[in-house]
Amino acid sequence: MVRRHLHGLIAAFDSLIGLGITLLILVAGNSQRLPAGGAKQFLEVRVTLLNVIFAILYMVTWKTCLKVFGLYRGAFRSLSRQALQVCKSCVVMTGVLAAFLVASHAKGPLLLILPMLFAAAFVYENLRITLGGAMLSWLSRRDPQIVIILGSGPRAVKAWREIRTQYHRVIELLGFVDDRRTEEMPPDIADRFLGTVSELPRILLRNAVDQLLIAVPLESLHGTVQRTLRLAQEIGVGVAYLNDAPSPHWQSWVKRDTGFFHDLVPRHEDYVLQQAVKRGFDIAGALIGLILLSPVFMLVALGIKLTSPGPVLFVQKRYGYRRRLFPMFKFRSMVQNAPDLLKQIEHQNEAKGPIFKINNDPRITRFGSFLRKTSLDELPQLINVLLGEMSLVGPRPMSVRDVSLFNEAGLMRRFSVKPGITGLWQVAGRHVLSFDNWIALDFTYIDSWSLGLDLEILARTVPAVMKRSGAA
Repeated sequence: MVRRHLHGLIAAFDSLIGLGITLLILVAGNSQRLPAGGAKQFLEVRVTLLNVIFAILYMVTWKTCLKVFGLYRGAFRSLSRQALQVCKSCVVMTGVLAAFLVASHAKGPLLLILPMLFAAAFVYENLRITLGGAMLSWLSRRDPQIVIILGSGPRAVKAWREIRTQYHRVIELLGFVDDRRTEEMPPDIADRFLGTVSELPRILLRNAVDQLLIAVPLESLHGTVQRTLRLAQEIGVGVAYLNDAPSPHWQSWVKRDTGFFHDLVPRHEDYVLQQAVKRGFDIAGALIGLILLSPVFMLVALGIKLTSPGPVLFVQKRYGYRRRLFPMFKFRSMVQNAPDLLKQIEHQNEAKGPIFKINNDPRITRFGSFLRKTSLDELPQLINVLLGEMSLVGPRPMSVRDVSLFNEAGLMRRFSVKPGITGLWQVAGRHVLSFDNWIALDFTYIDSWSLGLDLEILARTVPAVMKRSGAA
């Protein structure tokens, strides 16, 4: 559904560009015959009912022609195939214009105008397809998948060889887990040994892992492994079984057990496209926000410098998408040594769960209190959004300290999407919410995510911030 709507918008915009190119070619081709008023008068003289009708039909024909030749389906596998299809469509559109000019007895150098139109349309459409495909690929790009291999026998060796030789750019091996002694393993596997099967739950909980590859016979899996696989499912780690089918291609010898395991966040085509659109919206929103709010940035920076010693920005490592650590930016609202003072006041924690919250935190400066109540301290995270580490909307990124205190594997599911500057937590009460309610809202967002929900949350964020509802 989303893909159809997006392609419809692209086709409509493309046909408008096509009409513009044609008008420019007509003006350029008749440059020697332009009246004293120039191109503007030349076009005004030709704005007749017949020409308007033709312009509309020409745009519809342009859109239909390119659709028939498959030029709105994305990038082609080969440039020669792409060029051939574009050439066919340009021949048709050039022929349509030629037929109209001849039928309407238009004066002008047709032998100059028609080749110019063909060449301009050919170059434009090839650039649109190539750059559009590259942009879509860039917007939907993903970091390498981090995997753990369960086993150290022939299947594990084969998997490791395939990763090294074929998939080193898209798959990163964290290491191997097995109950065999390291002396019995091949040297390159022993060097990457992470621990025994009984230690696998701890390894999964404390490392960013995307997929667990089972390289042992299924019949050899005992109760401990089965419990571990359920844990992997809970925390969003994919599970795949490696069979014995001899093949040089990864896709044919990695077999996902879809009967028991499933992706917590579906990766079907529409979802990937929607995520690309979301990323494009994030980039546009972050750029516009940084430009329009640049005076606010300067005033806040000045206020911080005048009211307390220390840097303007507070940079802290936070867990983001797929439990990757990234430096999150905020305007500093606390004293310079606030992280060191945390240990001294941690016993005053008023929040339940792994988070730390107290009323009237002594580390917050007077100006910092204003920044927090108005949420101005969050503005530098637009930089994180632009860098792709965060989104405008999503669960809040959590600190290393808080995540290290997680005692339920299911909590890791909140890292299956990018963290955001705002989210359901912000429009529903922010810091007055309990940790359990906060997590429940995160899971609600993950399970019911859509582009419409993001727009709704953004619309509700502005009045929530203005009312300072639940602000610290």
